[in-house]
Amino acid sequence: MDRVSTDARLRRREYSGQFKASVLEQTRQPGASVSGIALTHGIHPNMVHRWLREERQRQALAQLQGSTAAFVPLQLPAVSRPAALPGVMAAQTTAAAPSEAAEEIRIEIARAGGTLSVRWPLSAAAQCAQLLRDMLR
Repeated sequence: MDRVSTDARLRRREYSGQFKASVLEQTRQPGASVSGIALTHGIHPNMVHRWLREERQRQALAQLQGSTAAFVPLQLPAVSRPAALPGVMAAQTTAAAPSEAAEEIRIEIARAGGTLSVRWPLSAAAQCAQLLRDMLR
């Protein structure tokens, strides 16, 4: 009786880089179908999609590495008051009231229908920033 070793059954196929490049090149041809190309080569379409995804990730990483090489830190002078965003009239941190020690964020935004005033506790600054991001999109 023939016995197949478990190592042979669990072993995955390995494809050469040249073979992968050839298959990926074929997917770039006009009118090419990933499924058709995979069928032609006797491999599962998910494998070709995986190779495409890995190639996109490699290209994105290469672009990031290329762009960071050109990064030059820029020293800016300290600004006493932050510049206002378009449509934002004033943004400041003030004391809420003489009796309260809590600080607040006060923002006034000019819109077509009037002015929107927001008073937000400084302790929840992250939520205020999220609100502003959502509103100014």
